[in-house]
Amino acid sequence: MTILLALAAGTVLGYLFERGDFCFHSTLRGLVRLPRQLNLVRAYLMTLLIAIPLVQGMIALGWIAPWVAPWAWQANLVGGLIFGAGMVIAATCITGIFYKLGHGMLGTLVGLATWSLGDLLTWRGPLNPLRTALNQNPVVTGGEPTTILNVLGSSLGLGLLVLLLAAAAVFLWRSPRPRQGDYWSWLPLGLSVGLFTSLAWLLARAGGANYTFGTSRVPTMLYETLSGATDPGNLWIPVALIALLPGSFIAARRAGTFWARGESSGRYTQLAAGGLLMGIGAGISGGCNLGHSLVGVPLLSLGSITTTLAMLLGVFLTDRAAGLLRPLPRLNQSSSSATTSG
Repeated sequence: MTILLALAAGTVLGYLFERGDFCFHSTLRGLVRLPRQLNLVRAYLMTLLIAIPLVQGMIALGWIAPWVAPWAWQANLVGGLIFGAGMVIAATCITGIFYKLGHGMLGTLVGLATWSLGDLLTWRGPLNPLRTALNQNPVVTGGEPTTILNVLGSSLGLGLLVLLLAAAAVFLWRSPRPRQGDYWSWLPLGLSVGLFTSLAWLLARAGGANYTFGTSRVPTMLYETLSGATDPGNLWIPVALIALLPGSFIAARRAGTFWARGESSGRYTQLAAGGLLMGIGAGISGGCNLGHSLVGVPLLSLGSITTTLAMLLGVFLTDRAAGLLRPLPRLNQSSSSATTSG
């Protein structure tokens, strides 16, 4: 039952990601580029606008009892910064690697391999002591993982939450609603992802899992299972992650966006380096854009919120560094001649 439910959940999520081209690299980089590219930012805000009240409501009603990411702020900051840098270098995120592979971008296999390597290096290799040190002594509140509600108190926390959600709703209400092209615009994308990621909590609970989606430690867990080092335990998260591939493939075939192709040698290098950094960053912070930003933020986990903000900072700094390293455009010969003769 667990495997069937996880397959269904991952397939649907992969379908939605592909139909909206919902890459978190593009989401965050759209905030720092000029001019701003806010379509995916709006989709993410719509997702949170729906998922936060639904998820918090299910928790209050006792329908779900999710695991909440700890607030190990050193690990959240360092891992998030590394992950953000990796996204810019690879020009994609972890979930982007999966759904883009499903729509025919075969070069992402390189990023998938180095992401797995980064995960193994962080959980079982030479980076494990660093990960352990940064994750020591997470901040707890009342013996529980720290969230906005328990650190501020229910009244103040709920008040702040209502204000933030109201501000997001006003921003979205005033936002343009572009026509749908090959990919969904922000409104249907945000609505569908927000509703489904909330529903997925009920599916995960039925499958015996206390978390819905994530990528961190999945390669390490698969390695340990195949080598016989540990019992695999609940397979919900790895099965749901792998199921993103058929979901995105089905979506791409139905929409006519499937295109099998390779990449240039330079692009393979970018995917390899960026994938490695994302595997390391997710390992240190205990999650990626999927586990923290789409699943952990609706739980109001300060660990997930801190990691997401650190990702944004990592994207900003790496984007600006890339701009400084980019060679200046050279004057053409006629312009040079005109300047000399003048």
